[in-house]
Amino acid sequence: MIGFRFGIHYGDFWGHRGFTHSLTFAALLAGVVVGIWFRDSPAIRPAVMFLFMFLATVSHSVLDAMTDGGLGVAFFSPFDNSRYFLPWRPI
Repeated sequence: MIGFRFGIHYGDFWGHRGFTHSLTFAALLAGVVVGIWFRDSPAIRPAVMFLFMFLATVSHSVLDAMTDGGLGVAFFSPFDNSRYFLPWRPI
């Protein structure tokens, strides 16, 4: 919603449910978080934390795809900017 103040429209690449809701972004975010905070952690293996962070980020996108509002979620951005909903939309 902050993007609207900067002239970013809902359906744009950086718009709501765009690139920041993609699988690519989830992997990048998980990699950055693990690289900064968990790379030297003796208690938690980085690969396990990467998977946890990736799934946590993707779950937000999946939940957004279960709604019936907006234009859908760009799961495959930046490779395909088409937006998708899940067939079951209880939210």
